[in-house]
Amino acid sequence: MENIASFEWTSVFAEAVLFCGAVLVVLFEALVPKHKGAICAFALLAMVAAIIAYVFVPVESLSFGETLGGRGGFGVFITACALLSALLGFGYFSNGGERKCEFFAVLMVCAAALSIFARSLNLMLSFVALECATVCLYVMAAWGRNRASSLESAAKYLVVSGVSGGLFLLGTAFIYGAGLESGVDFLFFENFTLGLCSNKFVIGLALVSSAALFKLAAFPFQFWSPDVYQGSPNPVSAFFAVGSKAAGIVFLAQVFMYIDFSALPAIGSKAVFVVSVIAALTIIVGNLGAITQTNAKRLMGFSGIANAGYLLVLLAALMKVPKSSELFELSLYFYLAAYMFANYAIFFVINQFEGDDLSPLELSDFRGLIRKNPVADSTLIIALASLAGIPPTAGFFGKLLILILAWYAQLYVLMGIMIAGSVVSIFYYFSWIRASVDVGMGDERRLSGSYAMLPTMIALSAATLVFGVIFFLKY
Repeated sequence: MENIASFEWTSVFAEAVLFCGAVLVVLFEALVPKHKGAICAFALLAMVAAIIAYVFVPVESLSFGETLGGRGGFGVFITACALLSALLGFGYFSNGGERKCEFFAVLMVCAAALSIFARSLNLMLSFVALECATVCLYVMAAWGRNRASSLESAAKYLVVSGVSGGLFLLGTAFIYGAGLESGVDFLFFENFTLGLCSNKFVIGLALVSSAALFKLAAFPFQFWSPDVYQGSPNPVSAFFAVGSKAAGIVFLAQVFMYIDFSALPAIGSKAVFVVSVIAALTIIVGNLGAITQTNAKRLMGFSGIANAGYLLVLLAALMKVPKSSELFELSLYFYLAAYMFANYAIFFVINQFEGDDLSPLELSDFRGLIRKNPVADSTLIIALASLAGIPPTAGFFGKLLILILAWYAQLYVLMGIMIAGSVVSIFYYFSWIRASVDVGMGDERRLSGSYAMLPTMIALSAATLVFGVIFFLKY
């Protein structure tokens, strides 16, 4: 009862804003169904209010404390992802999607749950939040339930998320058992270092980490990613690509930042080796898998796998050199921001095509884009160049930061694999660019003709170009 009484409820104020906003959206939609536009505008305002709350409301409690990224760094990021997915939703629903207000409500609840999952310093609270987010993601993946591709992606994600949730819960049970043996509550991250001598604890930590690797779409748990990306509605695919992946890496970083591997260097070196191997294999599988892809959304799925590998390089460097935690946080959030700008820009371009089912969209369908919509084509080129790591885009500076940290941690083999993976990625990213600048034959998939999202695409392109330059000039 002492823990419950001392809990500081302002620590989840921003998440409460998102949740209450979602409830109000559902109520308004039921009471005044004719004013869907105003209800959707209210949902966007609620997300903006949550971002403001993350920035200004203090976070001090037993379960949160000063977490990775400060008081609400990840909360701001995940809510920004939800906001961009909501903007994507306007295009999706104008092309034939249904139940717009309910979608915004589910998206807001999912963002709140992922924020709690990544920010929590208690395994049980993280598990409950993860399951809540998983249900929301499953529902959103099946939003186009009248399409076989959407139902298939939802079914695959349901099976995968069920396995990952089971691993997380089983790992939590092992860690809790280790805590009972030594009289310490290992559900709190701050006590994790004390459990490294227990085999039970190590097994539990491995299981919990495996569940997070599922969300990250890292090897060997990456198989679901391309299929789910392809079949899900476009706004959901974008949220999977950025929001879910970011939650996985921030959660893992949060866990390992609280473990002092210097107390047991033998275990620490083994842990770094395991993470390094997973990072290397993830980069290799992601880039080699993307080479043969001709479907746009499947290619984005394999691209996301490769980028998960780059993020794991960053995690391995943190585990090798714990003193670099400040540089790690800076590099992590910079890379996630650059990744968000580029991915959402690409999905906004994909959203320019007609119809709510974009799962069969091929690279050949982009031929003539430069003639039909020069702004969309320019956005696509800039975003793909950023993902490939071409200067002066933000993606180049993000990869540079990771390489600097890896060099500092003396992970030279991982650096070589990361550079080789980036070189390989140029091939398939530029294949997409080459298709878009082709004049085309005129029989490609038609564009929707909507220009409402062009300002957002211009803003994302500008951010991709100037974000890295401004950052390096400042620091």
